[in-house]
Amino acid sequence: MRSTLYSLTVFLCLTASSIIPTAEAKWISVTGQAEIINNDVAQAREDAIHQAVSYATLKSGAQFTSQQTVNNGQLIDESFTLARELQSQQVELISEQIDNNVLTVNIRLDLIEPIEPTCRLGDLKAAILVPQALIKDRTQLRYGNLGLFEQNLSERLAETLTQQSNTGFPLVHANERLDIAQELVNVRGYRLPTWLGEITDSQYILLPEIIDISTEPFTSTLGLWDNDPLRTFQIRVSLFHAISGEKIWSQQYSETAEWEFKRQQTVNSNSELFWQSEYGEAIDRVLTQVSHDIDDNLNCRPLLGQIVSRQGKRIIINLGRDHGLRVGDKLQLVLQQNMPDRLDNMRAVASKSRASITIDQVSQQSATAELKGIAASLNVQLSDLAVKM
Repeated sequence: MRSTLYSLTVFLCLTASSIIPTAEAKWISVTGQAEIINNDVAQAREDAIHQAVSYATLKSGAQFTSQQTVNNGQLIDESFTLARELQSQQVELISEQIDNNVLTVNIRLDLIEPIEPTCRLGDLKAAILVPQALIKDRTQLRYGNLGLFEQNLSERLAETLTQQSNTGFPLVHANERLDIAQELVNVRGYRLPTWLGEITDSQYILLPEIIDISTEPFTSTLGLWDNDPLRTFQIRVSLFHAISGEKIWSQQYSETAEWEFKRQQTVNSNSELFWQSEYGEAIDRVLTQVSHDIDDNLNCRPLLGQIVSRQGKRIIINLGRDHGLRVGDKLQLVLQQNMPDRLDNMRAVASKSRASITIDQVSQQSATAELKGIAASLNVQLSDLAVKM
């Protein structure tokens, strides 16, 4: 029996924008075996360790790799790497034994088990269309004469996404109001989000609706000075998928803060005076939470680009440098067709293919590639999908 002790380095396998969840560590010991073929003990050792680590970390999504340095046919250096999507710790090869041409290893490793696992599919960001916020009761704008509040709120929301979101960036259309009944937006199959996505090349539509910004009645102390009343900020934010047109997330938020301004004072909702007030800071807290919740909902969703133009074998997709796409990136093609349902509403149906493309030109909002091999033989059409591999 031969015993060897290795100090194995475990590398952190996280994208820069991923968030490490709260975790707890535990040491475990596992055994792996492999047959020695053609007297290649090094390969058998690698296979046995690979098997042991796989047993221990299969449920955690870890991957084990090895690197060997050979000089004139002699193995001069050998290293092993355990790559995980969570955190890194130490792994030890305690012992190995050869019996009947079978190599058995015993290893000990420090697993980091996530309490709340998270997924982050690549480093791409989605374009999120932010139109002007809707408001349920415009008479509430009279307090402070907040005539442009809906527009300024959308601009502030877009600014928050730009600074804080890990999954998307805003396309701001704060001057454009969606003059439609909210009931129509909520009906599944209504294709307004799809139409908006097509004309703006966005992957998602974020629709804010101001529900309540009412102010409590003004009061005074001994009739000598006014007390600052409380003002409500209640908003509903809904996220729509631009390809399917479906609502994929909706959340309602509410905050209350003092309205520090005078009773008849006109307040510019685009000024630092407003946003640095208690009420403005309360709104910022809500918008920050909105950004975090959007990340939580998009973290595990692959970013779908669409083919927006084709000429011969060359195609253009609506993903570009702003989305994180680079020259040389490979994308898989997904064919899409619309099928009518029982109410004659069109539903998008996607069929995965084995064809892929390699990006050779990139601009800010789009990229181009040439259809080759399997991809050239497919009936690739406009609105077909592309997903980064």
